[in-house]
Amino acid sequence: MKINRFAMWFITLASCVMLNSCGGDDGADASNTGENFSTRVHVLASASGSLTPAEPGNAANSSWTLTLNNPEPSALWYTDRPSRDVGAMPLKDYADATFWRSAYGSVNPNATVLFQPTGTTDLNAVYLSLSKPSYNQQSNTITFQAKYLNGDINQAAPAAVTFTNATLNVLNNATDDKPVSSYMQYADQAVFQPTAVVNQYKLVLSNAGPEMIWVDNAPGQYSDSRPMSYFFPQWPYVFKDSPPNAALVGTTPSGSLKLYFVTLTDPEYDQPSGRVSYTATLLGQTSGALEMLNDPVLSIDSGVFSRFPLPGKGTGYQAFGQGYDPSSANDTYIYFGSDIARKQVGSLWGTQSYLSQSCEPNCRNDLKIMKDDGINLIRLYDWDPRNDHSQFLDYANSLNIKVVVPISNWLPTQGSNVWDEQVPGYFSSRNFGNKAGTDWHPAIAGVIISNELDANGGQYYDNVIGLVARFIQEADKKGFSKTVPVGVPVTFVPQGAPLAPGGQNMPAWSQFNRLLTDPRTAQYKDRLMLCPNTYNSKDYLFTNAEGTGEGWVPLTYKKFGVPILFTEIGYSRAKPDYTQKFVQDQLQGVLEYQKANPQQVLGAMHFQFDDKVWKQTPGDTDTEGAFGMYHHGAVLKQITTVQGDYEYYNNDAKGGYGILTIDKLEQTRTYAPVIEAYK
Repeated sequence: MKINRFAMWFITLASCVMLNSCGGDDGADASNTGENFSTRVHVLASASGSLTPAEPGNAANSSWTLTLNNPEPSALWYTDRPSRDVGAMPLKDYADATFWRSAYGSVNPNATVLFQPTGTTDLNAVYLSLSKPSYNQQSNTITFQAKYLNGDINQAAPAAVTFTNATLNVLNNATDDKPVSSYMQYADQAVFQPTAVVNQYKLVLSNAGPEMIWVDNAPGQYSDSRPMSYFFPQWPYVFKDSPPNAALVGTTPSGSLKLYFVTLTDPEYDQPSGRVSYTATLLGQTSGALEMLNDPVLSIDSGVFSRFPLPGKGTGYQAFGQGYDPSSANDTYIYFGSDIARKQVGSLWGTQSYLSQSCEPNCRNDLKIMKDDGINLIRLYDWDPRNDHSQFLDYANSLNIKVVVPISNWLPTQGSNVWDEQVPGYFSSRNFGNKAGTDWHPAIAGVIISNELDANGGQYYDNVIGLVARFIQEADKKGFSKTVPVGVPVTFVPQGAPLAPGGQNMPAWSQFNRLLTDPRTAQYKDRLMLCPNTYNSKDYLFTNAEGTGEGWVPLTYKKFGVPILFTEIGYSRAKPDYTQKFVQDQLQGVLEYQKANPQQVLGAMHFQFDDKVWKQTPGDTDTEGAFGMYHHGAVLKQITTVQGDYEYYNNDAKGGYGILTIDKLEQTRTYAPVIEAYK
């Protein structure tokens, strides 16, 4: 099987005919109180149905009607962990407005729908938000108002869809304002192998993945796919409080669709063969003998998640070519604001220039280079919200590269009136928002505000903290998901009073303490991340900091309980004690620790992708110009930009429109250790 995107997640499976449900209470359930009902994941099945737009001829509108024709008379359900209950209730009761309100309150639930488009043998899946259920007993139909989620995906929704053999999985809502997601895995075959324990089996999925999907439980609206290899190391963290329940649906050898509810433990994944196995305990009674399933989909109930990849193999990126210098960047349009992710710089990061003059045949395609180098995470430094960045984020997302997007150092130096003018613009579809402007762009993993404004007395560090609070408030006002953490990159130097138990003055602890205890940001502690820029050794970071016998990372997490993202980590080739092993050990140390402790470390941003072009020297004699994996070599092409390349007038760019230089990237001595760490 394979997975594609089509305005929603699209799964190719084989044909199926009918649903054989799990057992349980097939009658009305007198205990269906709101308290009990709200923890349930419901599964509805129907012989046919349709998805039609609320405005015929306007498929771009996100409002649709979902209709299930001749549905099974009962809505099957299983409870979200830690409960292990299963059952069924009459469909008319499930669609009753009183039950719906008691289950979901004012928050419309999210759902996935598996179905065969009419005339095909494929099974597709869409991710929807549902409201206003209506059951018509006379016509034997149930309808919902539906909204397509993940509307940031490029392809447009079809004008209408008719389908057969549908199963609707309605997720329970998240509670306590804690974002959680439900997970979907797919395979070619599923087999239950008996064990010595009654009602317990070894569930084996053959040729699984290689990617899996997750979808937010409401009120979240995010969905994503990740390599299966990212998920299993996180299992102890995602399901740390109790094992998950799951629904396994697939086609039997006779051609019918069968559903099993199970509790999963003991996950194992063999990536070369694509074999996944679990210990599966059946929930409820099955109808008939356990059967092999072809093209199964395993829907796993909700757990915590992170937008950051695991492992987080990152790099700092601002790879302007020769002719760029930050001291003079604001003299020209093209370099104004040092904004590498704007569309006008696509000649460097992408495959087209977005300028009047093409970059062919010398488009540098840095994002693809990063992908090929094993990088899956990027940290940016500067961002001008007047520019369009959607092309950069779309391309990164297509390569499964996550991005930590920045607010530049300029904004924290301004007053709150400027913040009020500027901050809302960051949530547009040209900046941090998805195409609909309703949530984060799917490429975004986190947000960083400023870079090292704690240094040299930290004149503006207090402003940075205030801007963090203002930014999160705006995100909440816009209704954006709370799953994107915000951080402040700081220098790795001790400041202020010693905070360590033994009196040690740990690097960055004072800065972190100010961020987390300030009255403006303390309430958002669970939405922050700690962002040190460090050049220290693996031993210092993970084994023995300041003679404590413990590494800086475990000590820091023990102190603050907030995840850590290394926004810079590396070492300059100009240092006399530089070795490739030092850099490789740094990065491997982060990734190994992250794998074992995904709740503590989000990843490493190697400093950096390229040498600073205005600082690099042939013999690596400038410390600041010798950190990169790549060195800037010969000029390949220069593009003279013109007025028509820009969308707004910039009165501050006194030097005109400027020339964008595409130069050759040449590997440095730092290339090999990064590749070795990230391979």
